[in-house]
Amino acid sequence: MKKITVVFFTLLLTSTALSQQKVFKKYNPNETQKTVKTDSVPTPLGPLSVNNTSKALTQLEQDEKEFGSLSENISFGLSLGFNNALENLKVAQISPIDNTLLISNAQKTSFVLSTAVSVPISYNKRRAYRITDKDGAEIGQVHRISEWSIIGVVNLVTLKGAESGDVFNQKISGGLGISYSFSRDFSLGLSYELISYRKPKDFLLNLEGQEIQVNGETVNAIEISDNNYYYDRYAGTLAFKIIYKLTKT
Repeated sequence: MKKITVVFFTLLLTSTALSQQKVFKKYNPNETQKTVKTDSVPTPLGPLSVNNTSKALTQLEQDEKEFGSLSENISFGLSLGFNNALENLKVAQISPIDNTLLISNAQKTSFVLSTAVSVPISYNKRRAYRITDKDGAEIGQVHRISEWSIIGVVNLVTLKGAESGDVFNQKISGGLGISYSFSRDFSLGLSYELISYRKPKDFLLNLEGQEIQVNGETVNAIEISDNNYYYDRYAGTLAFKIIYKLTKT
């Protein structure tokens, strides 16, 4: 877990630095010397209300005509969430009482750290921002924030979520889905993914309730890593996750 935390924050700091460089390159040298900040309010005039909606949208259109706009394109990020298998997962164990084979259901949910690529498919005209300098003056283009996106996910680490602790393994897994951006940096995603896990072989499932004999000796333990009894398989899962956008192009 410590290694995962270190990797996450290293990527976060690196991407933050890179994204700042991209922001600076959009402006003249005299502007880049100023302290800039981003503000992901719905419009450059602040949160909308009944009284200022029309004025805010009019101002936004004028700014876009004068300074141009930059719509958020493909973004790369990290996501953390949980996968729920759409089929029953089995685990085989030897009873400590009479050495008979027990077949039980493993936990179907696992927590996963993933990379995510988001491709915007829609924009909300009220969700935009402009960068301001240290005096609060707006500079540069109008930045359009995507609303709905198609996401591609590749899982990095599957945190132990099954009863055995090892039902899910570390083979490449991932999938496709959709996401909704609720700010310029964060979005919620729902995806269908294939995740690798260890499944008991069919002959083992057929021996439930019996003793397992190998060379005349009764087996008293089965390891999930033993390829004589288990094999790798992919299961369909439904995943819900929160995505942090590291970079945007």
